[in-house]
Amino acid sequence: MFFESFDIARIINWAVAHHTPSSGLWLFVAEKNQAQLPTLLQALKQANIPCFGGTFMRLIVGHKTVEQGCAVARLDLWRSPFVVHDLHRTDFSLEHLPRREELPENHTLVVLADADALYLADFFTQLYHRFGNRVQYLGGGAGILGAETAQQRQCVFTSEKGMIANAAVLALVAQPCVVGAHHGWERLHGPLLATRSEGKILHELNWQPAFEVYRQVVEAQINQPLHPKDLGSRLSHGFPLGMLQQGAEDIVRLPSTVTEDGGMVCIGGIQANSVVHILHGQPQSVVQAADKTLASCKSQISSPPNCHIVVNCVTRYWFLEDLGAEELATIHRGLTSVESAPMIGALFKGEIASDGRSSLAMLNKSLAIGSFM
Repeated sequence: MFFESFDIARIINWAVAHHTPSSGLWLFVAEKNQAQLPTLLQALKQANIPCFGGTFMRLIVGHKTVEQGCAVARLDLWRSPFVVHDLHRTDFSLEHLPRREELPENHTLVVLADADALYLADFFTQLYHRFGNRVQYLGGGAGILGAETAQQRQCVFTSEKGMIANAAVLALVAQPCVVGAHHGWERLHGPLLATRSEGKILHELNWQPAFEVYRQVVEAQINQPLHPKDLGSRLSHGFPLGMLQQGAEDIVRLPSTVTEDGGMVCIGGIQANSVVHILHGQPQSVVQAADKTLASCKSQISSPPNCHIVVNCVTRYWFLEDLGAEELATIHRGLTSVESAPMIGALFKGEIASDGRSSLAMLNKSLAIGSFM
């Protein structure tokens, strides 16, 4: 369901009419409506309707993206959503979460994290150690690019806890979910070794300042100087990093800024001793990831879905320019040919989609789809 005007009374009326004792709401809220969100969360709390979600620069509604409003998916929850706090510190704790053996089978863990939290890579490693292949995983990094104020940083939320920064919201959905994710990038240079990293900062590649190694490779391709200020621009968007993942596509990381010691900040982080390649892609080749993701999902769908969730990378969408809109239209046609379930989502700052059979990490520059049964 999509509420373009963010009419709180209308959202509450719809939520009450469709609520059951086991249901909850996954909310995708546009950045432009973030100031109205506390009022909505308080109203949902008073109505005893659990919800969880994040704020995003743009939402996905059907075949298009929009800059305002609220998209809603009604899902069956196993329990009320959990919150993991303090992801800007190394001593965050997951001990309040249920253990793997407590979880029923065929459930999906929706994970929405503050994409700017410092220790996301460590968080996802610990989360997978706790739940493993007991669940499927879907979600990503919430927030806006260039968040400056404290309110802008409060990008994940629940109706119980309100808006939070440096945290992750976890919702155990009592429904199976078919997931698929691809990125379409190809290896350009490497392998390289991440010899020093901390949190989301990659300090060294092959014992050299990471930006110096990256700069030399990219400059040879673009035939012009690459300056620190160019990270995060379209110039660097075509050259992400890829962490080796056995038996699967590389996990993509986009360098966003340069640190004083010549390191590079990468959303999601690159753990020390990871094998890294510098990747490259043209829009026409990158957009082919949509076909792979669609084929992966459609081949696994065994019963009519009740909703499709699209988790698309915001910088990937910008890199594709006009092809980004064409890609969404292709996905919408492909999914609605399976079943006329609604398709909603957002442009994320990192993507999560896993069937649980391999280690968990937040992707970047990727396209993910989850179809809930």
